[in-house]
Amino acid sequence: MNLSQQDIEKRIAGEWFSGQMKGLAKEWSMFDEIIQQLWQINRSENEKMAWRSAYLIDLIHDVNPSIIEPYLEQILTNVCNETNQSIKRHYLRILSQHNLNEMVNGIFVDVCFKWLGMDETPIAVKAHCMTILYNLCSTYPEMIPELRLVLENLLPYGSKGEINRAKKILLQLDNTSH
Repeated sequence: MNLSQQDIEKRIAGEWFSGQMKGLAKEWSMFDEIIQQLWQINRSENEKMAWRSAYLIDLIHDVNPSIIEPYLEQILTNVCNETNQSIKRHYLRILSQHNLNEMVNGIFVDVCFKWLGMDETPIAVKAHCMTILYNLCSTYPEMIPELRLVLENLLPYGSKGEINRAKKILLQLDNTSH
């Protein structure tokens, strides 16, 4: 499929307003050249279009995760410096569904822990961070005490969503021999 970046942006805008982004994701889920252009749009200064492209990349990932896998390391690197909370949420959602053990670094782990401890971090970002950190505990069991402490500290003041996810992960930590 040969579309220019301008054509892609027009389709995204049109499908966005018609509520047909999932259909667009299915249509484009097999075209790596589209993913490459979406990635470029995602890094653009137009915040709305950058967020919409991240959302579309997330939807495409739901349809065909393998087409996004070549971008996982780039997503992992970029999420650490991402300031747009919506893009961050989509990146982390994608990352939470993959085994990151071979590509994760201390900076990423530290950032996830930092976001968990910040009141202003959106609930979905915290939830994805919890899942990612829990998944990493199977390879890095030395993280378990710190993750347990951070999750326990969320319980007294967290939102219902944060408390619910934290309790589930604490229970998983208790019931597994990570």
